[in-house]
Amino acid sequence: MVQKRTGRVLALALAALLALSMFGLSGCAADDGGDGGEGNGATGEVETIKIGVQTALTGPLPDYGLAAKNGVELALEDFGTFEMNGTTYEVELVVLDDKAEPTEAAVVAQTMVDEGVVGVIGSLTTGATLSAIPIYYENRIPQISGSVTGPKANETGADTFFRTCWNDAIQGEALGVWAMELGAKKVVLMDDNGAYAVGLADVAEDTLKAGGVETLRQNCQSGDKDFSAQVANIKEFGPDAIIFTGYHPEAGLMRKQMVEAGLGDVIFMGGDGIRSEELVAQTGGNANAEGIYATFGGFPEEQQPGYAAFAAKYKEKYGEEVGPYAQNNYDAFGALIAAIKAAGSTDTEEIIAALQTLSYEGVTGTFGFATESDGAVAKGDIVVEGLTPSNVPRYVLKDGAWVSAQ
Repeated sequence: MVQKRTGRVLALALAALLALSMFGLSGCAADDGGDGGEGNGATGEVETIKIGVQTALTGPLPDYGLAAKNGVELALEDFGTFEMNGTTYEVELVVLDDKAEPTEAAVVAQTMVDEGVVGVIGSLTTGATLSAIPIYYENRIPQISGSVTGPKANETGADTFFRTCWNDAIQGEALGVWAMELGAKKVVLMDDNGAYAVGLADVAEDTLKAGGVETLRQNCQSGDKDFSAQVANIKEFGPDAIIFTGYHPEAGLMRKQMVEAGLGDVIFMGGDGIRSEELVAQTGGNANAEGIYATFGGFPEEQQPGYAAFAAKYKEKYGEEVGPYAQNNYDAFGALIAAIKAAGSTDTEEIIAALQTLSYEGVTGTFGFATESDGAVAKGDIVVEGLTPSNVPRYVLKDGAWVSAQ
């Protein structure tokens, strides 16, 4: 009896296994007959790859850092799963905070290497990027920043660095030209001794001097709270305008102390580093902030073909307006995925080569990356039609909000 029951059970088990194997084969056959995404049918294999997001979620610029992270997260939803050579790839983000500090940035970069990322979106600032570039270059990991505008990022000779925003050789000239158009004959240029601020101020100063404008150079340090010495020098110089090329925490305090010293009528300008909504409170309120000017490292939003749809999606997900350079970071992630697919590989050397010949249609427009330096455009820079100082967007603070000053 036991033997008969055992035999019956074994027979049923074998029949079930045969049915399952036939079902599995028929399922694979159906998958092979479908659209493989890259010309090969999907095999059902799923592979996870890691992409790093090196940004600043703490420190002096968390608003910029969070906007960068948000932009990449939105791109992950759109491009984070794709098929290539019959395999489905799923992207896992590795988000690390370098606090916009160069020393911390090097630690973060090495951690990204140890995590085995195939590419990195970031860093947020020029100073942090300059610390990270050698590590990514040595380990042959492509790095695409959506916000680093400092020209020095291109001067390392690394072929692993790319950016989806504009070089400050263009923005700095635009700032100088704008100041002259506003009638400035004497201009103070003030930086924070950081790589971004110094580079932007250098270009703006050269532009002003070439136009016959008298200039005075001042500087401070990131984190400074007391600008009384600089304000005294500015007051003695008697400028028509001041161009502050650092970031909004110091710019706001500087403006506040200038107003308190009776210099509220002096034109106050800056680059993308000051174009934050937080600047208003940092100046002491709308009255002090009213009329501050700022440029930015990309086309005006109304000239970006995908911006309206992106802004709506951003607002729906995060409940707020698009943060600085969010769309550029979205495009950085999209371009990296496009390069992986063009390479047909997750080998980082092949991805780097694919980025160098890529033409990508993103939110901000259709662009590629320069493979050599040519005038204001340097190796790794975004290459897009209409990238000139005359197209750098201009903004002004009105009633506590940044609006176009074009």
